[in-house]
Amino acid sequence: MSALRNCWYVAAWTPDLPTDAPTGVRILGEPIVLWFADDQLHAHEDRCVHRLAPLSKGRCEGARLRCLYHGLRYDASGQCVEIPGQEKIPNHARLRTYPVIDRHSWAWVWMGDPALDDPDLIPRAVGFDEPDYILGRSVLDYAADARLINENLLDFSHLNFVHANSFGATSVFADSPPTITALDRGIRVERWIPNTPGPAGRRGDGLVDV
Repeated sequence: MSALRNCWYVAAWTPDLPTDAPTGVRILGEPIVLWFADDQLHAHEDRCVHRLAPLSKGRCEGARLRCLYHGLRYDASGQCVEIPGQEKIPNHARLRTYPVIDRHSWAWVWMGDPALDDPDLIPRAVGFDEPDYILGRSVLDYAADARLINENLLDFSHLNFVHANSFGATSVFADSPPTITALDRGIRVERWIPNTPGPAGRRGDGLVDV
């Protein structure tokens, strides 16, 4: 299944990333290692250039990342700077590097052409550094393509069948079509449902618009 490449993908909550150890993630089927050097987040292919061992199983040594299979060590640019047992380091001993940005408490990774990465394409969101909001966070793992959960959240016509008890959803979600607006790089889906009791757990004495 094809996927968009020249866009940003959320790799992790940055507050959950250890600053002294690498973390392995997978985006579009590609293994990626996230790690910090001098308080700066970096993203590389999660494979040592020698025997393709996962660098996420390695260790951070200051501003260096050490593979714990044969000990090759890399700097923040992805260049190998040390090979135990030999002085010569090939120039091509370099990791694939992904553009990565820490914004809105998320690690955003650019999966396409690095020459085309544009931080302005990261959508506006609310992070834990926003003083006017109280946020919680969690992670859900799906053994399925991520676009399926996107579709699930955009199409609320399933609410009155799947969430009739948990959300108290009525048939109005299936009976009333949403307003869909095309954007430059996406769509906006809107619903305005008048005179409902409101979501379960947040109901008042009267009817409200949702």
